[in-house]
Amino acid sequence: MSKSLATIGLEESEAKVYQALLELGPSSVTEITKKAGITRTLGYHLLQKLGIHGLVDQVSGKDKKIIYSAKHPRYLLQHIKNKKNALERKIEEVEQRIPELVSLYNVTDKPVIRYQEGLEGLKNIYSETLESKTEILSIADTDGWDVPDLAKWGKDYNRERSKRKIHERMLMLDTPAGRKWMKDYKGSFTYTHYRWIKPEQLPHIADFNGEINIYENNKVVIVLLKKPNRIGIAIESVVLNNLLKALFELAWQAGKPATK
Repeated sequence: MSKSLATIGLEESEAKVYQALLELGPSSVTEITKKAGITRTLGYHLLQKLGIHGLVDQVSGKDKKIIYSAKHPRYLLQHIKNKKNALERKIEEVEQRIPELVSLYNVTDKPVIRYQEGLEGLKNIYSETLESKTEILSIADTDGWDVPDLAKWGKDYNRERSKRKIHERMLMLDTPAGRKWMKDYKGSFTYTHYRWIKPEQLPHIADFNGEINIYENNKVVIVLLKKPNRIGIAIESVVLNNLLKALFELAWQAGKPATK
C-alpha cells in the first residue's frame, strides 16, 4: 500500500508514516515509527511535513504525550490538487519568462552539440528537423540514402515533412548516383526545391555520404549515412547557423535547377 501511496504524490517515507497512522489510529511517535520501520528522528520530521500537507493532526494525549492522528484520506486528494495547482502556476510563470531566457541564451551563443550513433540514433537526430518552424536548407549526397534500411525511412520522412508543410531547398551533388535518385524520385515537389551542384564546386565533399540541414535561427543537423560510421549530430549555435546559411545561399546561386 505504501508504494501505491508513493506513486500518487507522497514520498516513500511519507507514505509509510501516513499508512501506519491509518492502520493504528491516533498514536505516539514511538508507535508510529515502529510500525513504519523508521527512526524516531526521521519520524518527527515526516510527521511535521505531513502536517504541513494537511494530512496529519496533533491531538491531546495522557501525561502531555503528543499523539498524532491521520486525517481522512479525502484530504490526500486535496493535497494532490494543491500540488497540481502549484505546478500549473510554475508552468505559466516559465512560459511567460521563456522569451527573456531565450534572449539571454542567444546572446552567449555557447554551442550545444549532441550526437547519437547507429541507425536509430541517426534517425532520432534527423527527425528533429520535423519540428522546424522555418524553411530547411540542405546539402545532400543522395548516394548515402540509396540503401534499403534508409531508403524507405527517408521516403516516410519526406512524406511527413510535406504533411507538416515544411519547405526545403536542397543542393544535391551532381553524380550518377544523384541523377539515378532523381530519376526514381516519386515524392512531391510542392514543398521541396532541388538544385544540382557539381562535386568540384564543393571541394572534398564528393565522398560526404551524408546530409547537412540548416534551419530556424540556431539549428544545424549533420547525418553521416554510410556504415560503419553512421552518426547524427545536432548543433545549436546562432553563429554557425548564420555562417552556413550564407555559404548555402552562395552555393544555391551557383546550382542548376534539378527536375524530373
